Amino acid sequence: MRAVLKAAKDRFALDLRGIHGPAHWARVRENGLRLAKHNDADRQIVELFAFLHDCCRQDDGTDPGHGQRAADYAQSLRGHLIDLSDADLDLLIEAIRDHELGRTRSDLTVMTCWDADRLDLGRVGQRPDPARLCTDTAKQKSTITWAYKRSRVGR
Repeated sequence: MRAVLKAAKDRFALDLRGIHGPAHWARVRENGLRLAKHNDADRQIVELFAFLHDCCRQDDGTDPGHGQRAADYAQSLRGHLIDLSDADLDLLIEAIRDHELGRTRSDLTVMTCWDADRLDLGRVGQRPDPARLCTDTAKQKSTITWAYKRSRVGR
């Protein structure tokens, strides 16, 4: 994972201390691993998603297509930094590509990735909305409160 994180940082064109940088990725990772303890999502896919989902952003505001760019980048890492089966790679690509679209239905691991990202909205002053979350654990008030407090401190 360290090599993937380094590759993501090297690819990242924005301020590494900004709202979509490595501090955000670390919180998304922690959010995802916490959710995966409760729902058996694939931890490796969750971690890869956390480090790669925003690494190809070109703007901290609206940046349509950043999910597709990051998915393409993740695909390019296969074989030297990412070693996943075809099925697992497909899940990772879907999670990364579609994370910006607001979807709430997919494979459990994909939904865990999306929730892990959405639970970090406090960094931009938004409390996560349970209606926009996918998994039962993420929708719990205690999970939202925990994640919101963490994301506000991490701003």
